[in-house]
Amino acid sequence: MRNSPTPLVLSTVLASLLAVCPTAQAIDERWSVSFSIGGLMPNLEALDNGLYKSPFTGTANVFVTEGGSGPTTGGANPNQTDTIPFRYDADLPPVSFANMGGVEFYWHPNERHAFLFGISSMENSSTTNSVGNIPLQQYFVSNVVGSERRAKISYTEYSLGWQYNFFRRPHFQLYTRLSLQEVFDIDYRDDWSFVFTESPIPDLIGVRRDMVATAQTSSLFMGQIGAGAEWFLQDWLSIGLEGGYLIGQSNFSLGDVALRDDFQAGDGISRTGIPYRTMADGTLGYLVSTATPDQLEDPATRESYYRPIRLRFDGWRVLLRLNLYF
Repeated sequence: MRNSPTPLVLSTVLASLLAVCPTAQAIDERWSVSFSIGGLMPNLEALDNGLYKSPFTGTANVFVTEGGSGPTTGGANPNQTDTIPFRYDADLPPVSFANMGGVEFYWHPNERHAFLFGISSMENSSTTNSVGNIPLQQYFVSNVVGSERRAKISYTEYSLGWQYNFFRRPHFQLYTRLSLQEVFDIDYRDDWSFVFTESPIPDLIGVRRDMVATAQTSSLFMGQIGAGAEWFLQDWLSIGLEGGYLIGQSNFSLGDVALRDDFQAGDGISRTGIPYRTMADGTLGYLVSTATPDQLEDPATRESYYRPIRLRFDGWRVLLRLNLYF
């Protein structure tokens, strides 16, 4: 659901525009385009301390000796089986710095003021590799599995704002800026792949199983206040360094959840605790890291071990700029 733009941001931009328009008639206006690259330090605690630490748990019917208990010699029935729990952990490392890049277009009615419109994108990703055991086709401890888990959250944004150059020298200037961002196409994707590298079953070696979760939300509004410095190499060319802080109006959740995996019925595995879940309200939730396979056995109470994901993109933003004037 779209939120209403912050009234303070809009009123400030409009008041500034009215204030400088008469001056624009006395001084030749200029236009410029700015290419930026840098990063954002967003507040993604629900991912870093939540979903990124969620395990993969379940139960499976395996040979007793393959469950890590029971005799291996002495005439034990080699076909004796038992249902055992399993847990596979692959914590994703938190990522405090997300990559950003974009372009902005400026109208300079005079040497002090500029109005801007831009588009940019952000991507935050985390990857981990691990080795463990997953029961498949009645074997467990003899199944050695390598896994790769990769999570990514990204968005695109439009920005509309005002810049004020409060300190100017022939080849240098300092400025402040105020802008309103509409953030849209917010997408999350979590891929967890398992490859069996060792197994008593030759045909199982090299077999791959995948779990994938995707979710998204439409849009939200944010405001930014910032400051920067600009060095002119030529009258038409400059480089800049800019920092600012993004503030959102509220937390948001990820909807349109889609979950899939390619585990098969013949694998003999019950996946009672996957890392993510579609919650009752249709949003993405995560499995708490302390949940055990026994606690997740009952479908009626399983959701109580999942938590909703509430995110914010509030945080510091740092950008390097290349500016072309014409």
